[in-house]
Amino acid sequence: MKYALYYYDACPFCQRVLRTLPEVKVEVEKRNVMKDRSFSAQQHKATGRTTVPCLLIDNDGEETWMYESGDIINYLKSL
Repeated sequence: MKYALYYYDACPFCQRVLRTLPEVKVEVEKRNVMKDRSFSAQQHKATGRTTVPCLLIDNDGEETWMYESGDIINYLKSL
């Protein structure tokens, strides 16, 4: 499994998730949608949304996109 967090620095909900990352047992790639617009485009193409924070869960090419900071935090802590 691979994980990537779509976020931007000024988003308070993104900051909640980012503060949790050091506590979780998996590696999560950080993808700042403001610094690299291709991340935002990729998210929009896959989901039709550009809302952040958004966690991409890639299970050998099968992608699941998770929104809502509380849901993302609970999911990552459960791994």
